[in-house]
Amino acid sequence: MDVDTTIYLKINGFARSTPWLQGAMSAYAWWGGLTALTLLLLIGWWRARQRFYPPGAVATAVLTGLSTVVALEVNQELISPLISRVRPCNAVHHALVLLRCGHDFSMPSDHSVIAGAFAAGLFLLDRKLGVLATVLAVLVAFGRVYVGVHYPLDAAAGLLTGAALGLLVVVALHGITASFAARLAHTALHPLIFAGIDQRGTAQPT
Repeated sequence: MDVDTTIYLKINGFARSTPWLQGAMSAYAWWGGLTALTLLLLIGWWRARQRFYPPGAVATAVLTGLSTVVALEVNQELISPLISRVRPCNAVHHALVLLRCGHDFSMPSDHSVIAGAFAAGLFLLDRKLGVLATVLAVLVAFGRVYVGVHYPLDAAAGLLTGAALGLLVVVALHGITASFAARLAHTALHPLIFAGIDQRGTAQPT
């Protein structure tokens, strides 16, 4: 038995021994973790609007959201089919499985990819939010193993893949997105870019 499967079974045994935690972890691993990360991104965007020159920060927030979609698509259409790893819930007999076991490929974990992209982008946007997002993302990855639908390496690979693709999207598109955000600041949509300052970046009394 390989190390990855051994660790999977250890975590699966922990899940069996903590029935009081199963409901919360199932909810977090399925939708709660990604919802929390989405809320963190909205907080980051809201705070970005209050900076001295917001377009750059707002661009980072927007691209972070975009990067989660790009990372997921790249994983589902390219990386995961290339690896073609079967999910443990379809391969390991008698494993405890708390969520529906899909028949798509297991590595990297889609949820972990999204979480990794969120964490990387939020770290660029706001260090404090980024640290919190990293903790939440790791918990998402652990949760996917806890509920029985991924191996530990699936989850770890997902975090790293999501972070790498997320950083690539933000860095590659930041300049053009920030320029577009700066132009929006001179339109009726300027509240999406600025808060408490005018279009020239001058602080307004509150």
